[in-house]
Amino acid sequence: MASKIEKEPKYIPEMAQSEIDELNKSIKAASIKVIEDNIERMKKTWKNRPKAMEYFDEISNLFGKRAKELEEQKAAGKKIIGYSCIFAPIELILAADAIPVRVGSGWYDTAKLGDRIMPVEICPVIRSTVGAKMVSLSPYLELSDAIVIPLTCDGRTKLSEMLSDFKPIWYMNPPRVKDDTHTLDMWKKEILVIKEKIEKLTGNKITRQKLKEAIEKMQQATKAFRRLQELRKGAPVINGRDAMLVNQTSLWDDIERWTQKVNELCDELEKRVEQKDYSSYPDTPRVMITGTPMIWPDSWKVPNLIEESNPQGVVVVDEQCSSDRILYDPVGVDEWNMSDMLNAISERYIMACTCPCFTSEHGNEDRINWIIDRIKEYKVDGVIYYVVRGCILYAMEYARIKKVLDKMGIPVYYLDTEYTREDVGQMKTRVEAFLEMLEARIDI
Repeated sequence: MASKIEKEPKYIPEMAQSEIDELNKSIKAASIKVIEDNIERMKKTWKNRPKAMEYFDEISNLFGKRAKELEEQKAAGKKIIGYSCIFAPIELILAADAIPVRVGSGWYDTAKLGDRIMPVEICPVIRSTVGAKMVSLSPYLELSDAIVIPLTCDGRTKLSEMLSDFKPIWYMNPPRVKDDTHTLDMWKKEILVIKEKIEKLTGNKITRQKLKEAIEKMQQATKAFRRLQELRKGAPVINGRDAMLVNQTSLWDDIERWTQKVNELCDELEKRVEQKDYSSYPDTPRVMITGTPMIWPDSWKVPNLIEESNPQGVVVVDEQCSSDRILYDPVGVDEWNMSDMLNAISERYIMACTCPCFTSEHGNEDRINWIIDRIKEYKVDGVIYYVVRGCILYAMEYARIKKVLDKMGIPVYYLDTEYTREDVGQMKTRVEAFLEMLEARIDI
Protein backbone atom coordinates (compact mmCIF):
# COMPACT_ATOMS: atom_id res chain seq x y z
CA MET A 1 0.00 0.00 0.00
CA ALA A 2 2.82 2.40 0.86
CA SER A 3 4.59 1.90 -2.47
CA LYS A 4 1.33 2.61 -4.32
CA ILE A 5 0.89 5.92 -2.51
CA GLU A 6 4.47 6.91 -3.35
CA LYS A 7 3.77 6.43 -7.08
CA GLU A 8 0.70 8.63 -7.08
CA PRO A 9 1.15 12.28 -8.12
CA LYS A 10 1.77 14.46 -5.09
CA TYR A 11 -0.24 17.40 -6.35
CA ILE A 12 -1.84 17.03 -9.77
CA PRO A 13 -5.34 15.52 -9.54
CA GLU A 14 -6.49 12.61 -11.63
CA MET A 15 -8.32 13.62 -14.80
CA ALA A 16 -10.29 11.51 -17.22
CA GLN A 17 -8.38 10.98 -20.47
CA SER A 18 -11.38 12.30 -22.38
CA GLU A 19 -11.16 15.61 -20.45
CA ILE A 20 -7.39 15.82 -21.02
CA ASP A 21 -7.83 15.23 -24.75
CA GLU A 22 -10.65 17.74 -25.04
CA LEU A 23 -8.77 20.46 -23.13
CA ASN A 24 -5.56 19.77 -25.05
CA LYS A 25 -7.40 20.14 -28.35
CA SER A 26 -9.28 23.32 -27.42
CA ILE A 27 -6.33 25.11 -25.77
CA LYS A 28 -3.98 24.14 -28.59
CA ALA A 29 -6.43 25.55 -31.14
CA ALA A 30 -6.79 28.75 -29.10
CA SER A 31 -2.98 29.05 -28.82
CA ILE A 32 -2.45 28.64 -32.55
CA LYS A 33 -5.07 31.34 -33.13
CA VAL A 34 -3.28 33.70 -30.70
CA ILE A 35 0.04 33.04 -32.48
CA GLU A 36 -1.50 33.74 -35.88
CA ASP A 37 -3.26 36.84 -34.54
CA ASN A 38 -0.06 38.22 -33.03
CA ILE A 39 1.84 37.71 -36.29
CA GLU A 40 -0.93 39.38 -38.33
CA ARG A 41 -1.02 42.32 -35.93
CA MET A 42 2.73 42.80 -36.28
CA LYS A 43 2.45 42.63 -40.08
CA LYS A 44 -0.45 45.09 -40.09
CA THR A 45 1.33 47.61 -37.87
CA TRP A 46 4.32 47.63 -40.20
CA LYS A 47 3.27 46.87 -43.76
CA ASN A 48 6.84 46.84 -45.08
CA ARG A 49 7.99 44.29 -42.50
CA PRO A 50 11.41 42.65 -43.19
CA LYS A 51 11.15 39.52 -45.33
CA ALA A 52 13.63 37.79 -42.98
CA MET A 53 10.95 37.85 -40.24
CA GLU A 54 9.06 35.13 -42.11
CA TYR A 55 11.45 32.53 -40.70
CA PHE A 56 10.84 33.61 -37.10
CA ASP A 57 7.09 33.70 -37.73
CA GLU A 58 7.31 30.03 -38.74
CA ILE A 59 9.43 29.04 -35.72
CA SER A 60 7.04 30.92 -33.42
CA ASN A 61 4.43 28.18 -33.91
CA LEU A 62 5.08 26.13 -30.79
CA PHE A 63 3.37 23.11 -32.36
CA GLY A 64 4.92 23.41 -35.81
CA LYS A 65 8.26 22.93 -37.53
CA ARG A 66 10.53 22.92 -34.49
CA ALA A 67 8.34 20.55 -32.46
CA LYS A 68 8.35 18.07 -35.35
CA GLU A 69 12.14 18.34 -35.67
CA LEU A 70 12.57 17.57 -31.98
CA GLU A 71 10.26 14.55 -32.23
CA GLU A 72 12.41 13.19 -35.06
CA GLN A 73 15.68 13.88 -33.23
CA LYS A 74 14.38 12.25 -30.06
CA ALA A 75 13.29 9.20 -32.05
CA ALA A 76 16.83 9.05 -33.44
CA GLY A 77 18.27 8.87 -29.91
CA LYS A 78 18.98 12.50 -29.06
CA LYS A 79 18.32 13.63 -25.50
CA ILE A 80 16.27 16.77 -24.92
CA ILE A 81 16.87 18.78 -21.76
CA GLY A 82 14.26 21.34 -20.76
CA TYR A 83 14.91 24.29 -18.48
CA SER A 84 12.69 26.83 -16.77
CA CYS A 85 15.13 29.72 -16.34
CA ILE A 86 18.24 31.18 -18.00
CA PHE A 87 20.48 30.06 -15.14
CA ALA A 88 20.65 26.66 -16.88
CA PRO A 89 24.12 26.25 -18.52
CA ILE A 90 23.25 25.79 -22.21
CA GLU A 91 26.89 25.22 -23.22
CA LEU A 92 27.09 22.06 -21.11
CA ILE A 93 23.91 20.67 -22.68
CA LEU A 94 25.21 21.32 -26.20
CA ALA A 95 28.63 19.88 -25.34
CA ALA A 96 26.96 16.56 -24.47
CA ASP A 97 25.24 16.51 -27.86
CA ALA A 98 21.84 17.13 -26.25
CA ILE A 99 19.19 19.70 -27.17
CA PRO A 100 18.22 22.54 -24.79
CA VAL A 101 14.67 23.96 -24.80
CA ARG A 102 12.95 26.36 -22.41
CA VAL A 103 9.69 24.98 -21.03
CA GLY A 104 8.11 27.88 -19.09
CA SER A 105 4.52 28.53 -20.17
CA GLY A 106 2.93 31.71 -21.49
CA TRP A 107 -0.56 30.24 -22.02
CA TYR A 108 -3.36 32.04 -20.21
CA ASP A 109 -5.82 29.15 -20.48
CA THR A 110 -3.56 26.64 -18.75
CA ALA A 111 -3.11 29.05 -15.82
CA LYS A 112 -6.81 28.49 -15.12
CA LEU A 113 -6.14 24.75 -14.93
CA GLY A 114 -3.32 25.42 -12.48
CA ASP A 115 -5.86 27.22 -10.30
CA ARG A 116 -7.35 23.81 -9.49
CA ILE A 117 -4.40 22.95 -7.28
CA MET A 118 -2.74 26.30 -6.51
CA PRO A 119 -4.00 29.52 -4.94
CA VAL A 120 -4.54 32.38 -7.41
CA GLU A 121 -1.93 34.43 -5.51
CA ILE A 122 0.83 32.22 -6.98
CA CYS A 123 2.69 33.54 -10.03
CA PRO A 124 0.62 32.72 -13.15
CA VAL A 125 3.75 31.56 -15.01
CA ILE A 126 3.96 28.70 -12.50
CA ARG A 127 0.22 27.98 -12.61
CA SER A 128 0.30 28.02 -16.41
CA THR A 129 3.27 25.62 -16.61
CA VAL A 130 1.59 23.15 -14.27
CA GLY A 131 -1.67 23.50 -16.19
CA ALA A 132 0.15 22.78 -19.44
CA LYS A 133 1.50 19.57 -17.93
CA MET A 134 -1.96 18.56 -16.71
CA VAL A 135 -3.19 18.35 -20.31
CA SER A 136 0.16 17.50 -22.00
CA LEU A 137 -0.01 20.73 -24.02
CA SER A 138 3.64 21.79 -24.33
CA PRO A 139 5.60 19.77 -26.92
CA TYR A 140 8.89 20.89 -25.37
CA LEU A 141 7.93 19.93 -21.84
CA GLU A 142 6.55 16.58 -23.00
CA LEU A 143 9.62 15.76 -25.10
CA SER A 144 12.14 16.67 -22.38
CA ASP A 145 14.09 13.77 -20.86
CA ALA A 146 14.96 15.90 -17.84
CA ILE A 147 14.24 19.47 -16.72
CA VAL A 148 16.66 21.91 -15.08
CA ILE A 149 14.82 24.13 -12.58
CA PRO A 150 16.83 26.84 -10.81
CA LEU A 151 15.13 27.61 -7.50
CA THR A 152 14.96 31.38 -7.93
CA CYS A 153 11.66 31.88 -6.11
CA ASP A 154 9.12 29.98 -4.01
CA GLY A 155 6.94 29.35 -7.06
CA ARG A 156 9.71 27.61 -8.99
CA THR A 157 10.65 25.62 -5.91
CA LYS A 158 7.17 24.09 -5.70
CA LEU A 159 6.98 23.80 -9.51
CA SER A 160 10.00 21.51 -9.40
CA GLU A 161 8.23 19.30 -6.85
CA MET A 162 5.03 19.14 -8.90
CA LEU A 163 6.79 18.24 -12.15
CA SER A 164 9.00 15.64 -10.46
CA ASP A 165 6.08 13.18 -10.65
CA PHE A 166 6.49 13.15 -14.43
CA LYS A 167 10.09 14.03 -15.28
CA PRO A 168 13.54 13.83 -13.72
CA ILE A 169 14.08 17.28 -12.20
CA TRP A 170 17.56 18.72 -11.75
CA TYR A 171 17.55 21.46 -9.14
CA MET A 172 19.97 24.36 -9.17
CA ASN A 173 20.38 26.66 -6.18
CA PRO A 174 21.52 30.13 -7.30
CA PRO A 175 22.92 32.04 -4.33
CA ARG A 176 21.05 35.14 -3.23
CA VAL A 177 24.33 37.05 -2.83
CA LYS A 178 26.70 36.84 -5.78
CA ASP A 179 29.51 39.13 -4.58
CA ASP A 180 30.61 36.68 -1.90
CA THR A 181 33.47 34.17 -2.34
CA HIS A 182 31.70 31.48 -0.34
CA THR A 183 28.50 31.59 -2.41
CA LEU A 184 30.43 31.73 -5.69
CA ASP A 185 32.23 28.53 -4.73
CA MET A 186 28.87 26.91 -4.00
CA TRP A 187 27.56 27.97 -7.41
CA LYS A 188 30.59 26.45 -9.17
CA LYS A 189 29.77 23.17 -7.47
CA GLU A 190 26.17 23.44 -8.75
CA ILE A 191 27.56 23.72 -12.29
CA LEU A 192 29.72 20.62 -11.80
CA VAL A 193 26.78 18.63 -10.45
CA ILE A 194 24.65 19.56 -13.48
CA LYS A 195 27.55 18.59 -15.76
CA GLU A 196 27.66 15.11 -14.21
CA LYS A 197 23.88 14.69 -14.55
CA ILE A 198 23.96 15.72 -18.21
CA GLU A 199 26.77 13.24 -18.92
CA LYS A 200 24.92 10.43 -17.14
CA LEU A 201 21.64 11.09 -18.98
CA THR A 202 23.21 11.37 -22.42
CA GLY A 203 25.96 8.80 -21.98
CA ASN A 204 28.30 11.36 -23.55
CA LYS A 205 31.42 12.63 -21.85
CA ILE A 206 31.80 16.40 -22.03
CA THR A 207 35.33 16.69 -23.40
CA ARG A 208 37.50 19.78 -23.61
CA GLN A 209 37.03 19.99 -27.38
CA LYS A 210 33.26 19.49 -27.24
CA LEU A 211 32.90 22.16 -24.57
CA LYS A 212 35.08 24.58 -26.53
CA GLU A 213 32.92 24.05 -29.61
CA ALA A 214 29.73 24.60 -27.60
CA ILE A 215 31.05 27.82 -26.05
CA GLU A 216 32.12 29.11 -29.46
CA LYS A 217 28.72 28.22 -30.91
CA MET A 218 26.97 30.27 -28.21
CA GLN A 219 29.46 33.12 -28.63
CA GLN A 220 28.46 33.32 -32.30
CA ALA A 221 24.80 33.42 -31.24
CA THR A 222 25.60 36.26 -28.84
CA LYS A 223 27.43 38.14 -31.58
CA ALA A 224 24.36 37.96 -33.84
CA PHE A 225 22.10 38.81 -30.90
CA ARG A 226 24.11 41.92 -30.06
CA ARG A 227 24.19 42.94 -33.69
CA LEU A 228 20.39 43.01 -33.69
CA GLN A 229 20.22 44.95 -30.42
CA GLU A 230 22.75 47.49 -31.73
CA LEU A 231 20.44 48.24 -34.66
CA ARG A 232 17.68 49.18 -32.21
CA LYS A 233 19.68 52.08 -30.77
CA GLY A 234 18.98 54.43 -33.67
CA ALA A 235 15.81 55.42 -35.49
CA PRO A 236 13.59 52.29 -35.45
CA VAL A 237 14.12 49.91 -38.37
CA ILE A 238 12.45 47.03 -36.50
CA ASN A 239 9.49 47.05 -34.16
CA GLY A 240 10.04 45.94 -30.59
CA ARG A 241 7.64 43.03 -30.85
CA ASP A 242 9.54 41.64 -33.82
CA ALA A 243 12.86 41.92 -31.98
CA MET A 244 11.37 40.29 -28.87
CA LEU A 245 10.04 37.41 -30.98
CA VAL A 246 13.46 36.92 -32.59
CA ASN A 247 15.10 36.90 -29.17
CA GLN A 248 12.64 34.44 -27.68
CA THR A 249 12.74 31.90 -30.51
CA SER A 250 16.39 31.31 -29.58
CA LEU A 251 15.04 29.44 -26.55
CA TRP A 252 13.71 26.53 -28.61
CA ASP A 253 15.21 26.83 -32.10
CA ASP A 254 18.39 25.14 -33.34
CA ILE A 255 20.92 27.73 -32.16
CA GLU A 256 23.22 27.54 -35.21
CA ARG A 257 20.33 27.99 -37.63
CA TRP A 258 18.90 30.76 -35.45
CA THR A 259 22.25 32.57 -35.52
CA GLN A 260 22.35 32.39 -39.31
CA LYS A 261 18.78 33.70 -39.62
CA VAL A 262 19.43 36.59 -37.22
CA ASN A 263 22.44 37.64 -39.28
CA GLU A 264 20.28 37.54 -42.42
CA LEU A 265 17.73 39.74 -40.68
CA CYS A 266 20.47 42.18 -39.63
CA ASP A 267 21.77 42.34 -43.21
CA GLU A 268 18.30 43.45 -44.30
CA LEU A 269 17.93 45.93 -41.45
CA GLU A 270 21.32 47.54 -42.11
CA LYS A 271 20.18 48.29 -45.66
CA ARG A 272 17.07 49.89 -44.22
CA VAL A 273 19.21 52.12 -42.03
CA GLU A 274 21.04 53.33 -45.14
CA GLN A 275 17.74 53.91 -46.95
CA LYS A 276 16.10 55.49 -43.88
CA ASP A 277 13.30 52.94 -44.24
CA TYR A 278 11.96 53.13 -40.69
CA SER A 279 9.37 50.93 -38.99
CA SER A 280 7.88 53.98 -37.24
CA TYR A 281 8.50 57.71 -37.17
CA PRO A 282 11.90 58.64 -35.69
CA ASP A 283 10.20 60.80 -33.03
CA THR A 284 7.94 57.96 -31.83
CA PRO A 285 8.17 57.64 -28.01
CA ARG A 286 10.92 55.14 -27.21
CA VAL A 287 9.83 52.70 -24.50
CA MET A 288 11.75 50.27 -22.34
CA ILE A 289 10.00 47.27 -20.71
CA THR A 290 11.28 45.73 -17.51
CA GLY A 291 9.83 43.28 -15.01
CA THR A 292 8.23 39.84 -15.23
CA PRO A 293 9.22 37.81 -18.32
CA MET A 294 6.74 37.98 -21.21
CA ILE A 295 6.41 34.48 -22.63
CA TRP A 296 5.14 33.90 -26.16
CA PRO A 297 2.39 33.85 -27.29
CA ASP A 298 -0.26 35.13 -24.85
CA SER A 299 1.99 37.53 -22.95
CA TRP A 300 2.36 39.69 -26.07
CA LYS A 301 -0.60 41.85 -25.05
CA VAL A 302 1.56 44.60 -23.51
CA PRO A 303 3.98 45.11 -26.43
CA ASN A 304 0.95 44.88 -28.75
CA LEU A 305 -0.71 47.70 -26.84
CA ILE A 306 2.42 49.86 -26.83
CA GLU A 307 3.01 49.57 -30.57
CA GLU A 308 -0.64 49.80 -31.65
CA SER A 309 -1.75 52.65 -29.40
CA ASN A 310 -2.68 56.15 -30.48
CA PRO A 311 -0.24 57.75 -29.94
CA GLN A 312 2.02 54.86 -30.83
CA GLY A 313 5.18 53.86 -28.98
CA VAL A 314 8.06 51.62 -29.98
CA VAL A 315 9.76 49.14 -27.65
CA VAL A 316 13.47 49.79 -28.24
CA VAL A 317 14.90 47.70 -25.41
CA ASP A 318 13.85 45.59 -22.43
CA GLU A 319 15.36 44.11 -19.30
CA GLN A 320 13.73 40.70 -19.31
CA CYS A 321 15.05 37.15 -19.05
CA SER A 322 12.63 36.29 -21.86
CA SER A 323 14.21 38.71 -24.34
CA ASP A 324 17.17 41.13 -24.21
CA ARG A 325 18.91 39.32 -21.34
CA ILE A 326 18.86 35.86 -22.93
CA LEU A 327 22.09 35.99 -24.93
CA TYR A 328 23.51 39.41 -24.17
CA ASP A 329 26.52 38.17 -22.17
CA PRO A 330 28.81 35.51 -23.69
CA VAL A 331 31.04 33.09 -21.80
CA GLY A 332 34.47 34.73 -21.64
CA VAL A 333 37.37 32.25 -21.69
CA ASP A 334 41.03 33.11 -21.04
CA GLU A 335 42.57 29.66 -21.38
CA TRP A 336 40.83 26.86 -23.28
CA ASN A 337 41.43 24.21 -20.64
CA MET A 338 38.60 22.37 -18.89
CA SER A 339 38.99 24.12 -15.55
CA ASP A 340 39.00 27.61 -17.01
CA MET A 341 36.03 26.92 -19.29
CA LEU A 342 33.93 25.57 -16.42
CA ASN A 343 34.85 28.56 -14.26
CA ALA A 344 33.94 30.90 -17.12
CA ILE A 345 30.55 29.22 -17.53
CA SER A 346 29.92 29.46 -13.80
CA GLU A 347 30.76 33.17 -13.75
CA ARG A 348 28.72 33.98 -16.85
CA TYR A 349 25.52 32.46 -15.49
CA ILE A 350 25.65 34.32 -12.21
CA MET A 351 27.77 37.48 -12.43
CA ALA A 352 26.08 38.79 -15.59
CA CYS A 353 22.56 38.03 -14.36
CA THR A 354 20.32 40.89 -13.18
CA CYS A 355 17.53 38.74 -11.75
CA PRO A 356 15.80 40.34 -8.72
CA CYS A 357 16.42 37.13 -6.78
CA PHE A 358 19.82 38.65 -5.92
CA THR A 359 20.51 41.02 -3.07
CA SER A 360 23.45 42.74 -1.40
CA GLU A 361 24.06 45.44 1.17
CA HIS A 362 23.80 48.00 -1.65
CA GLY A 363 20.68 46.48 -3.21
CA ASN A 364 20.62 44.79 -6.61
CA GLU A 365 23.09 47.27 -8.13
CA ASP A 366 23.77 45.16 -11.23
CA ARG A 367 20.13 45.35 -12.29
CA ILE A 368 19.94 49.07 -11.60
CA ASN A 369 23.13 49.75 -13.56
CA TRP A 370 21.89 47.59 -16.45
CA ILE A 371 18.66 49.59 -16.65
CA ILE A 372 20.45 52.96 -16.38
CA ASP A 373 22.95 52.03 -19.11
CA ARG A 374 20.24 50.85 -21.51
CA ILE A 375 18.15 53.97 -20.95
CA LYS A 376 21.13 56.08 -22.00
CA GLU A 377 22.27 53.85 -24.89
CA TYR A 378 18.80 53.46 -26.43
CA LYS A 379 17.64 57.04 -25.70
CA VAL A 380 14.62 55.75 -23.76
CA ASP A 381 11.80 58.25 -23.17
CA GLY A 382 9.87 56.17 -20.64
CA VAL A 383 9.82 52.81 -18.84
CA ILE A 384 6.90 50.43 -18.39
CA TYR A 385 7.46 48.26 -15.31
CA TYR A 386 5.43 45.13 -16.04
CA VAL A 387 4.47 42.73 -13.24
CA VAL A 388 2.09 39.77 -13.25
CA ARG A 389 0.28 39.43 -9.94
CA GLY A 390 2.08 36.92 -7.78
CA CYS A 391 5.54 37.79 -9.12
CA ILE A 392 6.75 39.03 -5.75
CA LEU A 393 10.44 39.58 -6.58
CA TYR A 394 9.80 42.02 -9.43
CA ALA A 395 6.93 43.70 -7.58
CA MET A 396 9.06 44.38 -4.51
CA GLU A 397 11.91 45.93 -6.50
CA TYR A 398 9.68 48.49 -8.19
CA ALA A 399 10.01 51.09 -5.42
CA ARG A 400 13.81 51.05 -5.67
CA ILE A 401 13.85 51.19 -9.48
CA LYS A 402 11.32 54.04 -9.52
CA LYS A 403 13.41 56.04 -7.07
CA VAL A 404 16.43 55.76 -9.37
CA LEU A 405 14.44 56.63 -12.51
CA ASP A 406 12.79 59.61 -10.82
CA LYS A 407 16.26 61.04 -10.16
CA MET A 408 17.09 60.56 -13.84
CA GLY A 409 13.89 62.31 -14.90
CA ILE A 410 12.67 59.18 -16.72
CA PRO A 411 8.91 58.53 -16.41
CA VAL A 412 8.05 55.02 -15.25
CA TYR A 413 4.65 53.36 -15.20
CA TYR A 414 3.79 50.32 -13.06
CA LEU A 415 1.56 48.00 -15.08
CA ASP A 416 0.24 44.99 -13.22
CA THR A 417 -1.87 42.29 -14.84
CA GLU A 418 -2.91 38.64 -14.72
CA TYR A 419 -2.79 35.78 -17.22
CA THR A 420 -6.05 36.91 -18.78
CA ARG A 421 -7.32 38.66 -21.91
CA GLU A 422 -10.15 40.38 -20.03
CA ASP A 423 -8.15 43.40 -18.81
CA VAL A 424 -6.82 44.49 -22.23
CA GLY A 425 -9.35 47.32 -22.55
CA GLN A 426 -8.42 48.77 -19.17
CA MET A 427 -4.71 48.37 -19.88
CA LYS A 428 -5.11 50.07 -23.27
CA THR A 429 -6.43 53.20 -21.58
CA ARG A 430 -3.52 53.24 -19.12
CA VAL A 431 -0.84 52.61 -21.76
CA GLU A 432 -2.25 55.28 -24.09
CA ALA A 433 -2.27 57.83 -21.27
CA PHE A 434 1.38 57.06 -20.52
CA LEU A 435 2.36 57.36 -24.20
CA GLU A 436 0.45 60.65 -24.53
CA MET A 437 2.48 62.01 -21.64
CA LEU A 438 5.73 60.84 -23.25
CA GLU A 439 4.74 62.39 -26.60
CA ALA A 440 3.98 65.69 -24.89
CA ARG A 441 7.40 65.68 -23.23
CA ILE A 442 9.10 65.02 -26.59
CA ASP A 443 7.24 67.93 -28.23
CA ILE A 444 8.34 70.41 -25.55
